[in-house]
Amino acid sequence: MSRWLTWPVFYELTEIYTAPLNVMWFILGAAIAQYYAGTVNWVNVGLCLLVVFIFDLAVNVADNYYDYRHAHDRTGYAQQTNPIGRLALPESGVARLAWGLYALAAVPGVVLVLRTGWPVAVFGAVGYLIGIFYTAGPRPINATPVSAIVVALAIAFLIQLTCVYVSIYGERPLTWSIVGVTFLLCLPLTLIFFTLQLANDTADRAEDIANHRYTLAYYLGQPGAVRLIQVVVVAGSLWPLVNVALGIAPVWTALAVLLLPVMWRGMQPFFAVQDKRRTFMTMVKSAALFFVAYPLLFALGTWL
Repeated sequence: MSRWLTWPVFYELTEIYTAPLNVMWFILGAAIAQYYAGTVNWVNVGLCLLVVFIFDLAVNVADNYYDYRHAHDRTGYAQQTNPIGRLALPESGVARLAWGLYALAAVPGVVLVLRTGWPVAVFGAVGYLIGIFYTAGPRPINATPVSAIVVALAIAFLIQLTCVYVSIYGERPLTWSIVGVTFLLCLPLTLIFFTLQLANDTADRAEDIANHRYTLAYYLGQPGAVRLIQVVVVAGSLWPLVNVALGIAPVWTALAVLLLPVMWRGMQPFFAVQDKRRTFMTMVKSAALFFVAYPLLFALGTWL
């Protein structure tokens, strides 16, 4: 493995550059626990963050591996776009790397289950199933119209719910009321993350069709997908006002709505032309503003 697994290859296969964003999910999860239970178990939060960090790397490697194996466009996508073909990487080596990272993520996961109980095992099992079968299997999730919403719920809600549970374990039970409130508080992030996933699928629409992946963007068409993205961006950006009005979020979180015109302006290039290389990053950068600002505003409103 050492002959081909250099740092640049590891960096590209794992997409480790996206990992720091995971911290924001845990800032929000810990803040929700503090806001509603008045307690945060930072050791459990740290273990949970470590699991998600390693698991995220494993999922990205596995996605590249299974996308390469399932590719019907062998000369275009498989050899020129996918890093395994483009960098002439050994399939078996990439597979071992993915499963090795999955196994490594399970180590702090087992410790966390022993500290907090079986619900974390259930959350973890759901996360593993989504992560593995996102690209694995005869009909992977990323080849279906539900892929964007499944990923958005898993990353922008399930992770935070797990963080809330491990934070309040031993102090308060996880009730349906807390689950519902956590969902509403995570809904702005979930909606914005959904738009990012849909934008990715929209930019990849022609490539996905060539590889027999029929996402929501396939059914909506590019104009329809862009319109839905615009509607959901507005809904996600304004939802903090609903949470403040319901009395379940600090008033500080209402300031997140000020990002809407900034995000809208930043996303304009993608709204005009849906291109993965030229305009998709404008969506990522604009969404990242919200992903950072909303948890921080909630945290400030909680601890200040």
